[in-house]
Amino acid sequence: MPEMLIDNNNISTQDSAPCPIYTCQISNKNEIKVEQSCTVCMESKPCIDFETQYNSDCTHSTRTICNSCTYEYLRNNWNIGSEISCPECSIPLSHNAIKLILFENGDITLYNRYIQFELNRILEQNLEFVWCSHGCGSGQLNEGATMNNTIECVNCHKLTCFTHKCPWHDGMTCEEYDMPRTNGQLHASERWIKVHTKECPTCHSHIEKSEGCDHMTCLKCKHEFCWECLVPYSSIKRHGAYLHDRKCKHYPATETRNLFKRFIDLF
Repeated sequence: MPEMLIDNNNISTQDSAPCPIYTCQISNKNEIKVEQSCTVCMESKPCIDFETQYNSDCTHSTRTICNSCTYEYLRNNWNIGSEISCPECSIPLSHNAIKLILFENGDITLYNRYIQFELNRILEQNLEFVWCSHGCGSGQLNEGATMNNTIECVNCHKLTCFTHKCPWHDGMTCEEYDMPRTNGQLHASERWIKVHTKECPTCHSHIEKSEGCDHMTCLKCKHEFCWECLVPYSSIKRHGAYLHDRKCKHYPATETRNLFKRFIDLF
């Protein structure tokens, strides 16, 4: 724990109400150690754990959440698909703030994943971008968008339908693909849709996930939801991964649930 030596001759004392956050532990007449209680983990931590102001835009003048809890909050919320808010004042954390938090905790791997996630999110916002529907992990820009629906992947060279974001429907144009099928074709089509797609919880459009994270945005109604548990991201953005369905793979592990609950109780 960092120590601060203070000259007793220069200390002035006065009567005042005790502060509920800070505690002083005096080990001898020449040494004083100052600690602060974290409002999330409720543990007393050295004041140095609350000194760094990660975000210049934050509205809070002092921090009440320790470095460790701030890192855990970020580690469990980096892939929500939108801006990550400061747990103290809900102001969006800048890229540099996120980088500083992760680097202070030596998590270079997560920072590299965060950069890739941000890049994918930016690409997906481009109306001319499409992921390969065959799962090779490649994506590309399709100049002219729906003017050219047959997309050959630059990586695996397989074909994707730009309009339907699915493997190219051989022998059918996009218009024919959208037409009612015969009973046999309809049954096969419905079976394929059931296996490979999920319905948007708001407009019930069928959505196929070919690659990327589990944060989905419906192209038709713009509703954002988790692919795994279909929970709206409006609540997850606000309170974090604790709002996923308990059976969802993104629901926090047992050891982090109490941490998230304390975050939620703060707001």
